[in-house]
Amino acid sequence: MNTNSSNETGTSTLQLLQEINSGLTDPKILDKQSRQQCIELLITEGYTYAQISQVFKCSEKTVSRDIKDIRARNEMTPNVEFAKQFIGEVFQKAMGHHSFLVRLARGKETSAAEKIQSEYAAWKILKELVEKFQTLGYLPLKPQEVTGDLYHHFAVEEGGESIVEVKRMLSEIESVAKDTDTYTPELAQEIQALSLRLDRAEAVHETKELKDKQKKQIEQKENSDEK
Repeated sequence: MNTNSSNETGTSTLQLLQEINSGLTDPKILDKQSRQQCIELLITEGYTYAQISQVFKCSEKTVSRDIKDIRARNEMTPNVEFAKQFIGEVFQKAMGHHSFLVRLARGKETSAAEKIQSEYAAWKILKELVEKFQTLGYLPLKPQEVTGDLYHHFAVEEGGESIVEVKRMLSEIESVAKDTDTYTPELAQEIQALSLRLDRAEAVHETKELKDKQKKQIEQKENSDEK
């Protein structure tokens, strides 16, 4: 809800609510659009149906109908592009919070206890961000399980591009961390571990392919000798 949205008279929603609370505007004369804009703002502030009905001097049924209209207007349908944009926005915000906590932890006036809490909170943000990206499919869910099946899932089924994409994302995470001065030893260690595991998965798969190739060559030679 945008608190700067205006009604037909050009008054912002926040200003309109202030005028209603101060008695300068009678809520009963509001048009439906203005009333619903105000109700939407009050809902975000935690007002109950009963409290909203008192503010606008109307029945709770009227408030319930308005809220039903608001929900219908704000309804969202699944959209791949929106999901990508939202995930990118979440990543940027998480890194912003992390940067703030790191600066706070290293401030000259920060106490030892506050430094510890801030450093822990900063690391927790990174840890939870990695976990969230794993559940969303942007990072391997269980990178410690480096097997041929893992490589098959990330490379063979996706035409060999998925594992390259994972490596690219790790590189981007590292670059962003360095650019934002958030490249902690813990993050560097986790990136290195993931890279090594991905390299090992790739090596396991290539070794199996070489073994299969050798087996076929031996079978072809045996068939040739029998003839």
